[in-house]
Amino acid sequence: MKKLFFLIVLVLISSLILAGTVEIWSWRAQDEDVWKEVEAKLQAEGKDIKIDFRGFLATEYDSKMLLALQGGEGPDIAYTRRLPGGRTQALIESGLIKSLAADVDFSNFTESVLKSITFQGEEYGVPFAVQVVGIFYNKDMFDEFGFEEPETWGELLEIADGFKQAGIDPFFAPVKDAWAIVMQHASAGVSILQPEWIEKLAKGETNFLDPEWINMNQYMYDLKQYFQKGFSGNSTSDLESAFAFGVSPMVFYGIWGVQMWQELNPDINVGYFMVPPISKEQEPYAYVYMDGSLGLTSSCDNAEDTMEVLKFAATPEFGTIFSNITLNIPGVSGADMPDVPILQEVNEVAENHASPWVYWVGSDFVTGKPSLYSDILSPGLQELYADKITPEELAQRCQDGLSQWYGPLMDK
Repeated sequence: MKKLFFLIVLVLISSLILAGTVEIWSWRAQDEDVWKEVEAKLQAEGKDIKIDFRGFLATEYDSKMLLALQGGEGPDIAYTRRLPGGRTQALIESGLIKSLAADVDFSNFTESVLKSITFQGEEYGVPFAVQVVGIFYNKDMFDEFGFEEPETWGELLEIADGFKQAGIDPFFAPVKDAWAIVMQHASAGVSILQPEWIEKLAKGETNFLDPEWINMNQYMYDLKQYFQKGFSGNSTSDLESAFAFGVSPMVFYGIWGVQMWQELNPDINVGYFMVPPISKEQEPYAYVYMDGSLGLTSSCDNAEDTMEVLKFAATPEFGTIFSNITLNIPGVSGADMPDVPILQEVNEVAENHASPWVYWVGSDFVTGKPSLYSDILSPGLQELYADKITPEELAQRCQDGLSQWYGPLMDK
């Protein structure tokens, strides 16, 4: 009997040793069910792998992850931001994120997606999602008032006026979360400024003191008359619930919001349109970017099982799991996305109407300090909406900041 007990204990210990655990950290807590399904799939294939997924607040994630990796106690896989970008580049240059070029098959990714994870010719991460931002609207509320998707900025303001006169706040703006209002500025900018102007800015053929950029800041400021009362204290969490339950008919947001809106209100009827340009002679554009990737960390102590997870994440099968659970556009090509009209519509926009030149995430303007995104527009737009600075002063801050380090704008 003692021998039998010893054998049972030995078998149990052996099984625990064989079952490798892969720890994954993310700023996307909503991905938890993705990794549960991936674990089940790998185990069904005979791979004794357990996945320990941990989601953190997006505003705290980067600092927590960096400190953990620097201390050698981080996860095996870390969600990393896109390139170009100072945060991920710093992780690579310090050796905290490792190259996957020799171990992962990247043939299922488009060239544009791969650009966002490539540094000095090597891939650092497996892309998991492509995001599209613009204006999402409540179709039922539009139908109730007889409104159609606007083709120009003026038509958008006419719709906003109509809702306001009816006692409805046209837009719900999460001004407390600075990243969200920079996203609003950037998603409007690709249509209002047009890609050609942004290209000229990137090449130093114009600068932030150009009247077109100042006007862009003015357009954003003028929108605040259509925001909800107390907008400066509202966050994206407030936006998600407010939009889901019809408090406001329109939000500047990304396709990632659909999952939460439908969980909160399965009956919501969501539509999408690109921010309209100034005139009908201009084409509208969408701000499209690779959301992030799965990076192999220097803290990884289970390389074999971790690599199995990363290799699977580079397949269309993973993309199918990811898209069907999160209602996001997967980073990998060839996945079967769910038959959800809004997702299919936005995916078509991403494929055919993405702006080739941008100035928020995924742009050269965020690769140095001060960053146009985090250091200038984030606090600057909050101050603009609080009437602490003017559109002209915000433009001057942009020029002063970027001319310190961005080559094409130096000495301009």
